[in-house]
Amino acid sequence: MPAVNQEAERIVKGMKRKSAHRFKKLYGKRDKEVMYATANKLAQKEQLKVMYYADFIKLVEGNPTTRMLTKSKTKVTGHISADRGSDEKANRTKRKGLEKDLKKKGIGYKKGVGEYKYEDGKTGREVSYQTTKPDKMSKRRFGKLTRRLGRKHGQESVITKDKDKPAKLHYTDKSKKKSETVGKSKAGKHPDSYGETSGTKVRSGKLPKKTNKAAYHYNK
Repeated sequence: MPAVNQEAERIVKGMKRKSAHRFKKLYGKRDKEVMYATANKLAQKEQLKVMYYADFIKLVEGNPTTRMLTKSKTKVTGHISADRGSDEKANRTKRKGLEKDLKKKGIGYKKGVGEYKYEDGKTGREVSYQTTKPDKMSKRRFGKLTRRLGRKHGQESVITKDKDKPAKLHYTDKSKKKSETVGKSKAGKHPDSYGETSGTKVRSGKLPKKTNKAAYHYNK
């Protein structure tokens, strides 16, 4: 019986060097046959472990929420939306306007779905844009542009975050409230339902009817 792969061949060589006499004593003339069968089985188990690990890596790296979470921890990012009210047709037009402004400023973005709870307990949903600071743009300018776009598109607030530092919430309405720290990036839904973002795919600028990806949030 031949070895199925190099790993099996390596195992057989080790058996011949360390355990040949035991196989001979236990199996007689069948010692080599049993040795190769055992090595092949062990090699296949190792191969499955590698396959499972590769599948796991593919699953994690292929998850859009995971990519967004990683980006929020390693780059200067922001969160902004253009949605106002429940008129989906009007919101699609507003999203196109925001995307046009972001592209004009050279700011890259990833669309996802943001969820939050109103004071009356109802859940709100919107298309949320995770933005990324361009390499040649300063953090200060990126923050100013994010707040300016928030005001232009009628938002109450926007979020900016500097790599592994806590995120900051900036009010862009007329309340004149000071910016506040909302915490670091964490996987899963916000424990107090203050708000979270998922990598649920947004097709053709439409708000998906269901959130089908895991979420991440900011929390202290």
